[in-house]
Amino acid sequence: MADKKPLSGYRKDKGVLWISSYVGNARVKMDYKIKALLHYEQSPFQEISIVDTKGFGKMLVLDGTPQVSTGEGFIYNEMISHIPIVTHPNPKKVAMIGGGDCGPAREAMKYKGIEQIDVVELDPRVTELCRKWLTPNSYYENDQRFTMIHRDGYEWIQEQKGKYDVLMIDRPDPVGQAKKLFSSDFYKSVYDGITDDGVVVFQSGSPYYNVSTLKGTVKNLSKLFPIVKTYLATIPLFPCGLWSFTIASKKWDPLEANINKLQHQDTQYISPEIFTSSFVLPKYVEKIVEASSE
Repeated sequence: MADKKPLSGYRKDKGVLWISSYVGNARVKMDYKIKALLHYEQSPFQEISIVDTKGFGKMLVLDGTPQVSTGEGFIYNEMISHIPIVTHPNPKKVAMIGGGDCGPAREAMKYKGIEQIDVVELDPRVTELCRKWLTPNSYYENDQRFTMIHRDGYEWIQEQKGKYDVLMIDRPDPVGQAKKLFSSDFYKSVYDGITDDGVVVFQSGSPYYNVSTLKGTVKNLSKLFPIVKTYLATIPLFPCGLWSFTIASKKWDPLEANINKLQHQDTQYISPEIFTSSFVLPKYVEKIVEASSE
């Protein structure tokens, strides 16, 4: 790879390869020790690499930023999927924008009542590489409910009118083209894309160093939905650890959901107790959410 440009985010120190994740707002840099660089390419959309790490197992890296790993990816996948699915009393059609590794889709498959599971991912190479290195095809090939859609999520959602019972928005940071996934127009399209009693969840960033993301998410959803609640999870891969998700519904309150429906027999993070306690916010987060929802 001598003729290629240097890989974003990587560095060598005394013969050891590392990848760094730097968060400017928090002035924090987290380094991950690499055992092997398994794959690297520049797709039409982004720089993609797959690495085998010492602490997190195999990891997907986009434009030099770690996204998900086999070691702890179950946490994010379980928390963005089970909570909105259980919040809706009888979801039939479920979709997610982003999540090209298809981890949330794998969790949705645990619910037999769901009839349709669509994943909208912009970059087909992300899907292909994740299936090779992170999640084998065997997870999906026998489930006829699953459909992969390689399109721009912003454009796709504008065509969906009252279609989905549950939507999961696994968007990247608000940089470049991804900024449109944080616009008021996008939130309105999401609102229009779900049913009259639909449920949607957004990853809403770190409540410590992505405060503006959390504020914007709560503010925009509160303008549209009668029920908006933020919940938390601890994601070891992400600098600062604590991460937020914000759920909104036209009818259903997650704190009144029938938690007996939770399919947690083989989960590694979520349980009935975690489902409920994740909505208990520290005071500083509670202040952010309350101020943004007014």
